[in-house]
Amino acid sequence: MSSIKTIAKNASALYIGVFVASFLAFILSIYIARLVGDVDFGKYSFAIAFSGFFMIFSDLGYHTFLFRDVSKNRDQAFKYLSNIITIRIILTAIFFGLLVLLINIMGYPENTKNIVYLFGASTLISSFASVFKMIFRAFEKMEYDAFSTIFTTTIKFIVGISILYLGFGLIALGISFIFLGVLEVLINYVICHNKFVKPVIRFDKYFWKNSIKIALPICLSSAFGLIYIRIDTVMLSLMKGDAVVGWYNAAYNLTLGLTPFPDLFMNALLPIMMICSSSNKNSLSIIYEKAFKYLFIIGLPLAVGTMLLADKLIFFLYGKEYFNSIITLQILAWDILLLFLYRCIYYLLLSINKQNQIMIISGITALINIGLNLFLIPLLGYVGAGISTIITELILLCLFFYVSSKNVYRIPLHKVVIKPIIASIVMGIIIYFLADFNLIIIIIFSIFVYFFILYLTKAITQEDFRMFRSIFSRSDN
Repeated sequence: MSSIKTIAKNASALYIGVFVASFLAFILSIYIARLVGDVDFGKYSFAIAFSGFFMIFSDLGYHTFLFRDVSKNRDQAFKYLSNIITIRIILTAIFFGLLVLLINIMGYPENTKNIVYLFGASTLISSFASVFKMIFRAFEKMEYDAFSTIFTTTIKFIVGISILYLGFGLIALGISFIFLGVLEVLINYVICHNKFVKPVIRFDKYFWKNSIKIALPICLSSAFGLIYIRIDTVMLSLMKGDAVVGWYNAAYNLTLGLTPFPDLFMNALLPIMMICSSSNKNSLSIIYEKAFKYLFIIGLPLAVGTMLLADKLIFFLYGKEYFNSIITLQILAWDILLLFLYRCIYYLLLSINKQNQIMIISGITALINIGLNLFLIPLLGYVGAGISTIITELILLCLFFYVSSKNVYRIPLHKVVIKPIIASIVMGIIIYFLADFNLIIIIIFSIFVYFFILYLTKAITQEDFRMFRSIFSRSDN
């Protein structure tokens, strides 16, 4: 099978998995928000955000390290996986203990602490499954990743909806998520054990000592990234209370729900990008420019449409209780485009071993984000938190773009962005004049108009069409 067909196969499997998982998680999040109200939804959102920091450090960057190195040399899979599982077990226990300690020091009410304990434990346990998923991806067998993701998310959705419908509340939901997290780990372990590698508990001091030097910068980069995604929720909880956190996250979840898509797209490209980084720099530049172009073409209309339809989306999904979420969504809509683009460059820099530069840039922008939140949240509340996020990610994108231009290739932005901008402006005008129509009709018609303008302006070239045809045509092999 050719490289492009392998990419297409893996991307398709991952996208199917993430589409089903993201859609079900999205619906469940909305159901939680509507059923428990803004105050309890704020507590739930705080628990997820707070536990996310401990999940990142329990990983310590080893997941990306595992995927990257085993992709290059699959013979190392047993050694890497066995050691990383051992490391992960130790780190998970340590950081759950730190989570419990810190939430008690912060002095939250007993109900909030219990919610944090339960959802923190479920988050840490579920994230353990990604260790095995990295092996699936390294062996370019993303269908196993997709299967396990769809299966476990579907069960989680059914159980979650049932518990809330029966009126058991967040505590019961958290307990069920812990058991479902264990189930997810077991399913992925069995697939890995039977199809790829049979891991064991292993202590290799030489591996631990040398791998931490590579994995830690990746971990710190992820931690810094999580700061400007989630620290606003924690700071809003401390400064403004649970209801404000609920309003803010009702909007933010709509944009964050799209974030797995650029990651999965770039994950499918990463193995071939790493090969090209050492053997064919010209091909690497072409892949990078194409990826940036496609993600811009998709991200821009999503941002414009979300901003213009914010009121309809909030009322349709959450109800009038979340009226205050509208302005936040109008601001955070631009987070969609920024995230699509900077994640593209992140994976490029990762493929050329620039994890130290990623770490430094992420650290700088994390500090900027904390400073902006400290200044803007007391003044503007959840609106200030949204503005802080957009400013931070714009700075991050600019710094990433500078480093990628210096080390790999400077994308000619005028060739990439002008035609999609024209198409998005026309689409925005259509949305404005269709404001009184049904939301679904507006969305469908807007998508048609956008891609029709792209076709007229030849934003998608014959080369792109040939690439798509080669992806979907049958292989001769």
